Amino acid sequence: MKNPNKNLFLLAFLMFICILRAEKLYLNIKYLGLNVVKVEISNNNLDQLTVKARSTALASIAAGMDNTYSIVYEDNHLPRLYTKKINQKNYTEAREIFYDREKLLAYRTSFLDPARSSIYSIREESRDFFSALFYLPSRLDEEQGEFWIDAARVTWKATFVNLGKEVLNTAIGRLPTTKVRIEFQKSSAEEPERSDMLTNNLVSENNSLYIWYSDDDKAIPVKARFNMSPFPVVWKLESYVP
Repeated sequence: MKNPNKNLFLLAFLMFICILRAEKLYLNIKYLGLNVVKVEISNNNLDQLTVKARSTALASIAAGMDNTYSIVYEDNHLPRLYTKKINQKNYTEAREIFYDREKLLAYRTSFLDPARSSIYSIREESRDFFSALFYLPSRLDEEQGEFWIDAARVTWKATFVNLGKEVLNTAIGRLPTTKVRIEFQKSSAEEPERSDMLTNNLVSENNSLYIWYSDDDKAIPVKARFNMSPFPVVWKLESYVP
């Protein structure tokens, strides 16, 4: 008789190896030239993204942040389960979102306030912010295109334009990059809810997003700039562990 525990052990071991092999990106978010948030992104290049965002000591005085995001995704970085734990000044969240692609519905469960739980419509290829960030490199051979973002129950059409090559001085060296501009257009009738500062609040028809991906097989997002009013927010890669 086969030992079922042996299969469980093998599965656990393989998951452990995947975690060890996950690529990690460490980024600084800057505002007015100051480092305000430290971000760590872990991508096992198989089916899971984990993002941790912590405000710096200086920024915590004005707006503290201690956020964790976990995305279990399928092919083409389509999220299946999106978990968020948000701890910001005057705002908290603890919720998960299950995406049902067959029914084109998202099931949001709030663990803090049942009134925040909901079921809402999605597009067949709706993605959260981070899934979209890692999906877009698969489209960099196109001059322009579109994809769909789910941000706090609102569906947004994201239109991107490939602006060509640009060489950047980065923390991991001088790199050739591909620069992309993204514009957002609200597509669903729902009104935007209050949400976390790191992702959903940056998706707006008034804001343009620029991303620089390393021009190689890894397509690392080495820099991003949100053209917000009155001052832009800049993300910069500080280190990369393959």
